[in-house]
Amino acid sequence: MSRTFALFFVLLSTILNSTAQDTLRIMSYNIRNCRGLDNTLDIQRTADVIKSSDADVIALQEVDSVTRRSKGIFIADTLATLSNMQAYFSTAIEYKGGKYGLAILSKKRPIAIRRVPLPGREERRTLLITEFSKFIFACTHLSLNEDDRLTSLAIIDSIAKNAQKPFFIAGDLNDNPQSQFIKTMLINWDILSPIDEYTFPADTPKATIDYIATLHSNAQAIEKFSSKVVNESKASDHRPIQTTVILK
Repeated sequence: MSRTFALFFVLLSTILNSTAQDTLRIMSYNIRNCRGLDNTLDIQRTADVIKSSDADVIALQEVDSVTRRSKGIFIADTLATLSNMQAYFSTAIEYKGGKYGLAILSKKRPIAIRRVPLPGREERRTLLITEFSKFIFACTHLSLNEDDRLTSLAIIDSIAKNAQKPFFIAGDLNDNPQSQFIKTMLINWDILSPIDEYTFPADTPKATIDYIATLHSNAQAIEKFSSKVVNESKASDHRPIQTTVILK
C-alpha cells in the first residue's frame, strides 16, 4: 500500500466514523413560538430551519401549546410532523387558553422522559429531560432573575451528577459568558457551543445567551466534532446553535 493511499484510507475512515451512529448532532433554538422578526406566525419557516440542521435532538424554547396567540396550534407536534421527528413538551405556565413552555424534538423515541419544575419569579420555568440508549438530553429556559438561575443550576446539577451516561443540556440560559452565573456553571460543565459568537437578537446579534453544555465528567466519553451559531436572522429573535459530538 502506497503512503498516499494509506493517508487517504485514514482520512476516509475518520470521515466515515464521524458520520456513523455514534455521532450526535445537537441543536438549541428559542423559536419565539414560530413568530419571526416580521411578527408573522410561520411554522413551516421554523421547520425548514430545523430540517436543514439534520440534528438528532433539538431543544426548543418559547413553545406554545394550543394558545389563542398561536391560533390553537400545538406548535411542538406540528414542527415534529413537518420535520419527521418526535415531539415532547413540558409546560412552564398556563397561557391564553393553552400552555407555554419548551420542547424536545428527536429522531428517535427516548426510553424515558422527566419534567422538573424550576423557579422563576417573573414566570415559572421548567426542565425537560429525555433519556436515550447512549446519552441523556435536557432542555431549559432559565429565569431572568440571577438568584432563580443559580437555584435552577443547583437543581440541574443534582440531577445530572447521578447520570450513568453522557448528559447534555441545551437552551436559553438568559446570561452572558462573562456573568457570575455562567462562571458558576463552568465549575461542573463544559460549554460546547460557541461563546465568542452572538445569538441574540437574531437580526443584529449583540449577546450570547443560548448554550449547549455537557458535564466535565463526560470528557472521556465524548469528543466535540464541530459547533456553530446558525446564520438565521428572520425566523425568530434568537439564532439557533448547533454542536456535533462523537460518543466514544
